[in-house]
Amino acid sequence: MPSQIGKLKYVFVLLLGLISASILAYSWLYSIPNKKCEAAEGWFSWKYRKCYAPIAISTITGRRPGEPVKVDFHDDARKASNARAVRQADAPAEAATASK
Repeated sequence: MPSQIGKLKYVFVLLLGLISASILAYSWLYSIPNKKCEAAEGWFSWKYRKCYAPIAISTITGRRPGEPVKVDFHDDARKASNARAVRQADAPAEAATASK
């Protein structure tokens, strides 16, 4: 009866090679770039494998740190109500000219 040890040896060597290659691929694609990105104080995207720099909220808003927020919702509501009033005023005038 032939020994199965020779065949099993090749199976285990092949399995060891595949596992080693997958560990190396993971480290090259994800682990090493992640460590470099964190060293540069960035955020690493696992999905796209890119390093993104954090953006200060003051850059987006244009306010200095500690400056209070100034929001006037009434001005926006006034503009919207004025726009509605203008549209409603124009609607009857257009209907009257269309009926003539």
